[in-house]
Amino acid sequence: MSGFLENVQGSLVALVESLLASVLLLFTDHTQLPLDQAVLVGASALFVGAVLWTVCVGQRRNKVKLRKEFMPGKVYVHGPTPVKAIPNLTPFGMKLETYLRMADISYEPMYQMSFSGPKGKIPWIEYNGEAMGDSGLILEFLNREKGVDLNQSLSYADKAVSRAFTKMVEENTYWGLIQERWIDNYDKIHELIELPWIFLFLRRSAAKDKFRQMMRAHGIGRHSKGELVGIIEKDLKAISSTKPYLMGNEPTEVDAAVFGQLSEIVWTTPGSYLHRIVTLDCPNLLAYCNRIKDRYWPDWDHLTGNDA
Repeated sequence: MSGFLENVQGSLVALVESLLASVLLLFTDHTQLPLDQAVLVGASALFVGAVLWTVCVGQRRNKVKLRKEFMPGKVYVHGPTPVKAIPNLTPFGMKLETYLRMADISYEPMYQMSFSGPKGKIPWIEYNGEAMGDSGLILEFLNREKGVDLNQSLSYADKAVSRAFTKMVEENTYWGLIQERWIDNYDKIHELIELPWIFLFLRRSAAKDKFRQMMRAHGIGRHSKGELVGIIEKDLKAISSTKPYLMGNEPTEVDAAVFGQLSEIVWTTPGSYLHRIVTLDCPNLLAYCNRIKDRYWPDWDHLTGNDA
């Protein structure tokens, strides 16, 4: 009986996915229908789809569908498709891929926009038939599995400083990017992500509310905009250094984390206070980003489609 129910659920899910894809494709060109009719039909279809999706797979959303075939020892990285501005539109995805390149670990990107990983977040990886989420835990796992130690040149004290910097940019500075991209400038998100306009329009209020709630739950969202700007500015100036890399003349693991955050600021937030701090107030941070990009991302223009 359970097998039968799973087959029925699978069929319904496939049907809903097909329906939603067709609706979104239809509304990609908004001239096909009057705006009010397009919004009504699109909203209705998405609402029905969301209800059916929740009924069918809501209890199984963290059960990850893995590849049937894989190359032993190869890392399959699940994350968003590259965009014109940057190869990976999440700072943790940029962190993970930069680490893999720094550590010379073979990997294959698996592009997707869904948050279907084992922790409901991206990026996540498949490795030898197993799924793993959270970029920090992934790095720890791969360090053990592959015998990698990018911090071998660091003293115990320097390792402690590296961890503090990592936690600062990922648990604090990160929220400045969230505020800038998903709340203050959501109406410009189409300049970064190639998605049907109707999808972005219908998700506008829900997306902004979701991120506001996340920031408030974290605590940083309880500050005023001016207070938040001051906090993030201090963070960015704290990592501003005249050294080639954060901890010295050669890159270490913290550079993957810091570059992950800074790269999103440099290449996806033009005109923002974040961009001003990194490019004008602290130009050495811009040079730092270009240094890592040139060293570890020779295919940047190819991935982003800017090599034509």
